[in-house]
Amino acid sequence: MSKRIIETSFWTDEKVIDNYSPEDKYFMLYLLTNPKTTAIGIYPLPIKIIAFDIGYSKESVLTLIERFDKTYKNIVYDAKTQEIAVLNSLKYTISKGGKPVEDMINRELNAVKNSDLIESVYKNMLEWWSISDRKFDELIKSSFEKEIFKRKEAKEKNANTNVNADANANTDSVDDSYHDSYHDSLKPYNSNNYDTFNFSNESYSESPNESSNAKTDFQNLIELYQSNFGIVKPILYDDLKADLEDYGLELIIEAVKRAVKRQREYGYAQGILKSWNNKGIKTLDQAKAEEVSFQNNQNKFQQQKPVKKAPEWTDEGRLIKAGVDTTGMTQNEMYKLAGEMGLHNE
Repeated sequence: MSKRIIETSFWTDEKVIDNYSPEDKYFMLYLLTNPKTTAIGIYPLPIKIIAFDIGYSKESVLTLIERFDKTYKNIVYDAKTQEIAVLNSLKYTISKGGKPVEDMINRELNAVKNSDLIESVYKNMLEWWSISDRKFDELIKSSFEKEIFKRKEAKEKNANTNVNADANANTDSVDDSYHDSYHDSLKPYNSNNYDTFNFSNESYSESPNESSNAKTDFQNLIELYQSNFGIVKPILYDDLKADLEDYGLELIIEAVKRAVKRQREYGYAQGILKSWNNKGIKTLDQAKAEEVSFQNNQNKFQQQKPVKKAPEWTDEGRLIKAGVDTTGMTQNEMYKLAGEMGLHNE
């Protein structure tokens, strides 16, 4: 059984302390310690495996990957090779040097399919390596440089071979078709296009009979939930979809606003939605009108509420005159408070 030793400096890293939510910390530790991980932090990791391992929906995993890539800028994910590069992994995963460690690093580098991921980790670690007092970091840096050089050399050699082969070919018969495909192959692959992630060899999308607007609304609902209540657990996925179909995004947003103001969870928002549904409220304007009507009734009730009275010579009367709300207080409590306020002498 392989083991991963994680430096405790992970917990004192400024980025972790200042920015990471509990879900972010959990996800980062998963990226550093899952069964497929490597010491260099570059390894194949399909989205469906992540979702299965940590118990999140695939949509939640995509949100986390995009946040770690675009916002935190500490991972790169290649959807084509399904490889991930955890850019800061080497800060935490290697704690000693030596020939066995060097051999391990070389093996792991050699196994990486996307050379750009190796360069991404290398560029990200340069500053760390320049200030590190760990002697073996120089060995790690050297291994990366050798691998990058080896791959560039092989690429240039292969390019030269292709050029020579092209020069010797019959240009009249293959010129147009060959050059079109050749230039297409040189177009950069967008490794951060999250719409192209492949789940079980099927492109990620909503059901074919769902409109593009419905898909957009559901993505917005996922983001709304995660920005206010945390990661969407798989068990809630169907509930959110049903809520969207029953109430629409506009009403859900309003219900979530009210839940957040009262520091409640999403279940509270669902209660509001059900209440509106029972009252026949189907639009945002109707919901706002109902709120105004409720507030007006509350204000009217407060105005009509009888003012509590008591003889002025009693402790309760003295306290009420002094502006104290005596509701729920016992005679002993009122006597003690009136004495403390010096009202017995009046």
